[in-house]
Amino acid sequence: MNRSELRPVLLTVVLYASLDLLVTFISLYTQPKGGLVGVFRSADTIPLHLFFLALGGVALGLLSILVFRRFDLGLVVLIPSIVILTDLDHLPSALGIDQPIRPTHSLVFIAVAFVLVATVIRRPDLSFAVMSGFFAHLAVDTGLFPPFSPISFNYYTLGDYQPAFIALALSSALVAGYLGKRRTITVK
Repeated sequence: MNRSELRPVLLTVVLYASLDLLVTFISLYTQPKGGLVGVFRSADTIPLHLFFLALGGVALGLLSILVFRRFDLGLVVLIPSIVILTDLDHLPSALGIDQPIRPTHSLVFIAVAFVLVATVIRRPDLSFAVMSGFFAHLAVDTGLFPPFSPISFNYYTLGDYQPAFIALALSSALVAGYLGKRRTITVK
């Protein structure tokens, strides 16, 4: 992978992380008074949790490579990065600030992220890779999540939707791989 191919992947990572932090900050002000407050996970469980998140992301990137028989380091780097960066919304809790539970674990957030990557980066394959990483993260997570944050903070149990999140993560990774392969054929 040369520099020009790596640049959009790195820009996507920066864009996603920035949006994650922005939505997290907004949620501090849009959460209802007396709403559920997130707590920071104990430090000894974080490395193992991040390892499983990254492993799931790498597996999705590799699946796309195997199915389309085209090595794409961008997908292998981007999907696990997104899987891990989705947890940036825990930063206020880590700093001791009360915050709503998982404000960026939201369908509103991923819709905005998808459109933002598609319009700013202009690479549909990377938009679908972002979606894959996001849903892979939700598939691994447990507990409550607000699907319409920061607009609404009604919470649902993640486990109830795991099969759908897994299917969305897999299908998005495959679409990302297909679009990436088609893009390289078109460019040549």
